[in-house]
Amino acid sequence: MQCFARLVSAFCRQQRRAAAALCALGGLGAAFGCNGGDSHAATEPGAVTLACPAAAISPTPLRRLTRFEFANSVRDVFAVDLPLEDLFPRDEVALGFDNQAGTLSLTDLHVQGFLEAADSVADWVTADPTRLAESFGCSDQTVACARSGVQALGRRLLRRELSTAELDGFDELFGSDVSEAGFREAASRVLAALLQSPEFVYRLERTPTTSASLRELASPFVLASRLSFLFWGSVPDQALLDLAGSGQLSSASDVAREARRLLADPRAQRGVLHFYLQWLDLSDLSEVEKDRTLFTYWDESLRADLGRETQRFLASVLWEDDARFTTLLTAPYTFANAVLADFYGLPVTNPDSDELLRVDFAKGTPRLGILTQGSILSRQAKANQTDPIHRGKFIRQQFFCAPPPPPPPDLVVSPPLLDPRKTTRERFAEHRSQAACAGCHELLDPVGFLFEHYDAIGRFRATESDVPIDATGYLTATDIPGTLDGVSELAPKLANSKEVRSCVVKQWFRYAFSRGETEQDACTLGKLEQVFDATQGNLSELLVALTQTDPFLFATPAPDPESP
Repeated sequence: MQCFARLVSAFCRQQRRAAAALCALGGLGAAFGCNGGDSHAATEPGAVTLACPAAAISPTPLRRLTRFEFANSVRDVFAVDLPLEDLFPRDEVALGFDNQAGTLSLTDLHVQGFLEAADSVADWVTADPTRLAESFGCSDQTVACARSGVQALGRRLLRRELSTAELDGFDELFGSDVSEAGFREAASRVLAALLQSPEFVYRLERTPTTSASLRELASPFVLASRLSFLFWGSVPDQALLDLAGSGQLSSASDVAREARRLLADPRAQRGVLHFYLQWLDLSDLSEVEKDRTLFTYWDESLRADLGRETQRFLASVLWEDDARFTTLLTAPYTFANAVLADFYGLPVTNPDSDELLRVDFAKGTPRLGILTQGSILSRQAKANQTDPIHRGKFIRQQFFCAPPPPPPPDLVVSPPLLDPRKTTRERFAEHRSQAACAGCHELLDPVGFLFEHYDAIGRFRATESDVPIDATGYLTATDIPGTLDGVSELAPKLANSKEVRSCVVKQWFRYAFSRGETEQDACTLGKLEQVFDATQGNLSELLVALTQTDPFLFATPAPDPESP
C-alpha cells in the first residue's frame, strides 16, 4: 500500500489538469481495499485437475503494469496509435523478465510518464468528435451520455464494475457544462483521471482471504484480469468482462474455456510472444551492433529481418504447427525473404517481395529450429567475434535454469583478443587454463563451442583462420551429459531433456505470476511438468494448464503489510 500512497500523493502534488482530476475523485481511494467482485467458494471437486490442496498458496504480489502492458491496454481500449512506451523508463529485468513484481518500482519518471500518457491519450480522443463518440459509446453530448461512457470506460480500464459512489464522483468531476467545448474538456478530465487511477496502473487483487490454508476462488473480475494479462498483456475485452459480471467465469472449466479463446485471438501473438522474446534474450536485438568492416553484410535492415523471422517462426510453431517444444528446437524450416534467403544460403522464393515465406531446409542444411537463427546467434556474440562463453551461458541459463556463478570480483572479464593466426577455440583455451576461471568455463565454453559453425552475425562458416571448424563440445552437470558435435546434435538433446522441460515450465511460471517460485510452489510446478510431458511438450497446453493451477484460480493471502 505504500506504493499506492506514493502514487496518489505524487499525482496530487502535480499542478496539472489530469492530476487535479484524479485528486477530485475522493471516492476512488475507498475502492483500494476491494477487488470489485463477490468472492466465490472453491470450485467443484475434481474440476481443478492441477490442484495441490496440501500446499499453501504464495501471496499474490502487488504489480504495477509494465510499460508494455500499459501501452497495450490503452491501445486496446481507445484504438490509439501513440508511442506510449517511449514515455516511460525501461522496466527492470529480473529472472529474465520485465514483469517481476519485486522490480516494478515507481519512480518520479514513471509518475511523469503516467501524466504525459494520460494527457496525450485524452487530447487524442477529444480532438476528434468521432473518436470521442466512439470512446463514450454515444454521440449526444449529455450528462447521461457522460455517465454511461464513464461506466463503460471505467469497467474496461479498472477491470471491474464501478460503484454508484464512484460514478457519482465522476459525475461531479465531469460537471454540467455540456456545450461542445465544455463536454470535450470534461471528457478530457475524466479520461486523464481514469488513466492515472492506481487501480488502472496497478493490478490490485485484494481478497478477503487471510490464511493460506483457505481455498476460495478468486473473484471473476480478478480471474478475467489474470487471463487477459497472461495471454494478451492487456486488459480484458468486453466479452470477458461480461462473463465475469454474469457469473460465467466462476469455475476452473470456465477459466479453461476462456483461456483457449484468448489463446486463439490474434492479440495472443502479441502477448505470448512477449514471453518468448524475453526468454530467448531477444528484447534488445534492435540494439545489437557489429563491426561492419569485418561483417559487411550487417546493417539495420538485416537485423530487423532477423527479428521478424524469429517472431514469424514462433507464431508458426505455436499457432500453425503442433506447438511442441521439440518442434521449436528442431523444426526443419524457417521464414525468409530474399535478403534472409541469401543470408542463410537458401533458395529465393520471393525475390520481388519483402514478405517472409516458409522455406523448408534441404537435407544437410546446417539449420534447424530456433537455435540456429541469426537473431539468437548474433545476440549471443561480440561485435567482432563469436562468443562461446555467452552462447554457453545462454543455454545453461535459459534452458537449464542454471546460471553460472558470477566471476570473482577482482577478475577482469574480457574476451581474448582477435588473432587471425588462431581459431576461437585456441584463443579461449588460454583462459580455461587459469585456475580462477576453469571451474565456470568448464560449464560454459564446451557448450558454446557447439555453435562455432556460426559467426558473430549468425552466418554459416566451414573454416576459421583457414582451419576447418571444430564444433565439438560437451555437456556436464545435466541429465544429458556427453560429447556432441554442433547444434544439430545439441537441439534434439535439449528437446528431450527432463531438466530442460522442467526449466521451460519454471520460466513460464515466473512470467505468469510475476515472481520467482517458492517452496509452496513445488507441487504446482511438479503438476505442470506432468502436463507438459503428457502432452508431448505442447507449449500451448502448458499455457492453458497454468490457468488451472491453485495460484491462478484461487484468491491468495494478502502480502505482509510491512512489505512495500
